[in-house]
Amino acid sequence: MSEVEVPVQGAEEPVSEGSWLGRGVALFTPVFAVAAGWLAGVVAQWVPGAHLDETQVTSFMVAATTAALGAGWKWLQGWQQHERLVAEGKAAPVKTRTKAAK
Repeated sequence: MSEVEVPVQGAEEPVSEGSWLGRGVALFTPVFAVAAGWLAGVVAQWVPGAHLDETQVTSFMVAATTAALGAGWKWLQGWQQHERLVAEGKAAPVKTRTKAAK
């Protein structure tokens, strides 16, 4: 026998985060990391007075890519903490989505 949940009158529906911002950051972080590496390579080759050999240019590109990935990782950690606080009712969501009763 299954139990049926009966909604209590006056009870609030749970609120969750409805923003797609976290998904967008997760999707585009690798794209921006590659773009940062490419841009670092272009800058290293075209800056007047910067005489870098191939290994130094590669190191500069890896550093830029790592910085972009680190920034995306840190932002996603903060967003995950925000979603946890919204689920616990300790923070307001950026975009409200109410969960419908099944």
